[in-house]
Amino acid sequence: MPRAGRERERNEMAKSIWGRRCTDASGAVTVWTCMVVSAVLLLMALLIDFSRIAAFRYKLDSAAQSSVRSVLSAYDEQLYERYGLFGRGGSSADELLAQAVAGSLNSSTPSGESQVRTFDMLKMEVRESSVQPALMLGEWPVLRRQIEQEMKYKGPIDLTIELLDKFRPLQPSMKQTAATVDTIQQAEKIFERRQKALSEMMGQLDAAAALGRETAADKLVPLAGAGAAAATFKEAADGYGSYLAWITMDNAAMDAYNAALQTVTASVVQPPAFPELNTQRIQQYEANAGEAASRLLDIAAAADQHQRLTDKAREQFMLAHQEEKALETLANRSSTNAASAPPRTAAREPGASDKSGAPDIGTGVADASSLLLGQSWFDETQQLLESQAERFRLFAADAREAGKRLEGALAKHDPLQIPLLKGDAGDLQERLSLYWQAYIDPGRDMERLKNLVTNTDSSKRQREAEKKKAASLWRQARELLDGFNSLKASAAELELFQKVERLAENNRIFNERLLSGGPPQDETSIKQNQEQRIQNSSGADEAAAQSQKLGGSVMDGLSSMLGAGGERLLAAEYAARRFTSMDPRRLQTLFAGGMAQSGATELTSIEYQELEYILYGFSNPAGNLAAAYGELFALRLAIRTMEGLIVNKGAGNPLLVLAMSVVYGLQQTLQDFKSLTTVGEVELSKYAPAKLTYLDYMRFFSIMHGSGNAQLSRMTGIIEHRTGAKLSEIPTGASVAMQGSLPLWFLPGLTKLVGASGVLDGQVSGGRYEATSLAGWSY
Repeated sequence: MPRAGRERERNEMAKSIWGRRCTDASGAVTVWTCMVVSAVLLLMALLIDFSRIAAFRYKLDSAAQSSVRSVLSAYDEQLYERYGLFGRGGSSADELLAQAVAGSLNSSTPSGESQVRTFDMLKMEVRESSVQPALMLGEWPVLRRQIEQEMKYKGPIDLTIELLDKFRPLQPSMKQTAATVDTIQQAEKIFERRQKALSEMMGQLDAAAALGRETAADKLVPLAGAGAAAATFKEAADGYGSYLAWITMDNAAMDAYNAALQTVTASVVQPPAFPELNTQRIQQYEANAGEAASRLLDIAAAADQHQRLTDKAREQFMLAHQEEKALETLANRSSTNAASAPPRTAAREPGASDKSGAPDIGTGVADASSLLLGQSWFDETQQLLESQAERFRLFAADAREAGKRLEGALAKHDPLQIPLLKGDAGDLQERLSLYWQAYIDPGRDMERLKNLVTNTDSSKRQREAEKKKAASLWRQARELLDGFNSLKASAAELELFQKVERLAENNRIFNERLLSGGPPQDETSIKQNQEQRIQNSSGADEAAAQSQKLGGSVMDGLSSMLGAGGERLLAAEYAARRFTSMDPRRLQTLFAGGMAQSGATELTSIEYQELEYILYGFSNPAGNLAAAYGELFALRLAIRTMEGLIVNKGAGNPLLVLAMSVVYGLQQTLQDFKSLTTVGEVELSKYAPAKLTYLDYMRFFSIMHGSGNAQLSRMTGIIEHRTGAKLSEIPTGASVAMQGSLPLWFLPGLTKLVGASGVLDGQVSGGRYEATSLAGWSY
């Protein structure tokens, strides 16, 4: 076949084949299925890797959590056994972490079983793991939380049953006592100011009366029965007519004599005789009358001083009246408060005592209205005071007028002055008699005034006697409490105190830096301020007032403690259980006035007074013990004073009742201390016959002071001293960071692309998925 024919035949054959391929539909389903299956396989591969990633994350998180628990499984056994505190210790944290990680990776093959070939879907790797400590035990919130966790099942039962139920019956009476003592002491201060003003008023009036007596006006005027002075005004007034007659007679005699002289001649040898004159009588009268006039004018000058004295007395009277108003206001307020107070019990007979508590003290004990004098008393007293001033003023005015009249009469020789001078003499006698008899002799009005003032304090002698007893008892108490000053610690013991103090101070600085993020504030000491301790009271009355404040604080502390969820209770019970306190029986010799050498170490070592140091924070043994036993004395005095108010309320006068109650309280408190140092316990009250030990009272003081940061620092100092641990470096929690990776089976690029959208937490690198897990835990 020619070449051209063969070419044409091939072309036609090719066209025929191509045409059939383009127009035939067979095989189309196979192509579509391949495309769909490819997409499904791609999605399934992505989901498989995502499932593996989720399983990997779960296993990595579980491994981190189990690892951090494994790290914290090693704790400081000494801290827990001695103080019930958890802090990480023992084995190395890194070793425990490595073991936990290894255990987590090999968990598919249980220990002791034969190795079995298994297919590991993950084949995860842990590339890096680390552990970081957290929540140091020395941090105040951490330590406080651990104490609460330790005691939450122990503290409430013990304290509520053993202590709260013992004190609760006394709570109403103690609160009532605190209010009663406060009211009476306020009333006593006002009463004393009023009495002082009245006393000073009487002093000024007495001085005014003494000034009147010193003028000897009764002899100058004179008064009947008073005796007469060498020169009296009455004699001058009565003799003025004779005085004028003597002058007239002498003048006539001299005129006659002069005339006779003129008639004498030279032949008459004998001149006329000189007449007998009244010159001596006239001179004597003038001297006496002049003295009387001068003394009358002196009385007038003394009137100014008398007026100043009575003015001062009037000022004191007004002060007393102001204090009376203040006392009346206090009485009205106390009666209003008593009327608005709810009744304590409905069926308690007066004076009855039982286990349900002390009898009601009653509102009459603090009724200050019995101390009021009343407006009528002040009106009567003011009338007598004004009368004394007015009567002397009138007498002095008449004396001034009479003195001037007498001086003028001596100069003018006027017969018209005779009746006026006699009238002045009568007026002076009448004026002076009114003043003299009322305020000097016999001094009826002055005596009446003194009786009025004296009767305002009818129980003064009894009260002064009771206060004298109280002062003597308080001196005994001061000597007892000041006995701690005789404690002399050795240099080694003082060094231990200072060491603990430094540890506590370091803990405070550590916490303040955590709280403020900077250097600690300037603070010289974390000790609690004890300037208001009962030992510093100036007298028995102030000691009673301080004791009532403490008693009220204790009772209020019980209520607030229960209302606050028992946080103070838990801390108080923890401190009482875990730290030592001073056994009062060791102090028997000290309170007796001496100290055995063998017992000195027990009294001065911090090993025997840890609880006292935590509460009061003195870096010397005497300070802590004095503070503790001072508060104990104050609380006992508050309770015993409450009993005294009930026992002595029949005395009537509230000031006398308080004075007798303070004596009763001091006597019983001293007896309580004697019982405490001999048998180690004392009865709470005659109305609540429960036995309490010294440690029970320390619990109460812990509740009262609270678990403040200063107490926690001192507690930390003691723990570090006793264990050698440093709580600021002992973690109670930890955090583990674990970085792992997982090989991706399918399309790592696509997985990386999906992870970039934020769906995955980790990242894809080199065909592996990488992630980090963080886990934290604490005790």
